[in-house]
Amino acid sequence: MSLHYNTNDLDYSILIKFIEGQASREEAAEVVAWLQASPSNQALYFQVKDIFDQQLAAKIPATAAEESWRQVTEKLSASSQPAPVRRLGWLKVAAAIAILLLAGGTAIYLLTRTAPQPAPLAVLVAKKTTVQTILLPDSTRIWVKPGSSLKMQDTKDGATREVWLEGSAYFEVVKKAAQPFTVHIPDMTVTVLGTSFTVNDDQRHAMVMVNTGLIKATAFQQELLLHPGERGKIVDKKILTDHINPQLYAAWKDGNYKFENTSVGEIKELLHANYGYEVEILQPQKFKDTRISGRVLITDEISLCKALSAMLEADVHKTGNRIIIQPK
Repeated sequence: MSLHYNTNDLDYSILIKFIEGQASREEAAEVVAWLQASPSNQALYFQVKDIFDQQLAAKIPATAAEESWRQVTEKLSASSQPAPVRRLGWLKVAAAIAILLLAGGTAIYLLTRTAPQPAPLAVLVAKKTTVQTILLPDSTRIWVKPGSSLKMQDTKDGATREVWLEGSAYFEVVKKAAQPFTVHIPDMTVTVLGTSFTVNDDQRHAMVMVNTGLIKATAFQQELLLHPGERGKIVDKKILTDHINPQLYAAWKDGNYKFENTSVGEIKELLHANYGYEVEILQPQKFKDTRISGRVLITDEISLCKALSAMLEADVHKTGNRIIIQPK
């Protein structure tokens, strides 16, 4: 059985490259223009991304993926402006995805356990200007934020799973009961078996946000277990915890934001954590009861300001490294 897909004159491979952060500047501009052309294109983008993420994580079988694609194409076929339909067999689609994962702009590195290692720590990423995706030998995946660096314990036999991070990264760790995975940042150590989480060290605060699973945060002779939806944050050499929406703090990796009753204060903190922006809220009392919900794609500072302006019904603009939010 073959998979059918239709992206209204946008090449499917470009869309996948965009989702993986591998698109060139021209390709990214093409996708952004396509997204802005129609709300239905934005809805399709999120459907394609969800299906792709599920395939990539091997959470659904091929038959279920085909059913998802069928539902997408049925919606497209109902469009008032028919577009050409391209076809690829399941194996060809899988092969195309594999090629995209192993080559191109995000520089996915496949590390081998048997390769000679000259230094105690192997540098995986050294302060790149774009999001970097790392695939470790155990199939753990790491997204490293621009400007961050990542090193790994250099062992030929893979006896340890340890990385050293400066900056921010999102982790999807494969479970190995006999071999915990450890992330070191200057003020905190995070230990897990199998989970997904974001670690952020922005020189203000070291913090970890848990998406799935259970993690142990260790800092200043304190140990704390954190569950999904919890954040551990270093303040005055103590680990403080609170509840957050962890998806938002990982959304910098693909621009896929899912707001759920999010306050302006939370947006202010989020923009600093994800992008380093200083946020100024003018007449904050007018936003005291404001909450936003919805799913948006943020690809650059322009789309960021436009999305927040529409959702907050406010004037949002960027000046230097500052985001200013004020009533209209």
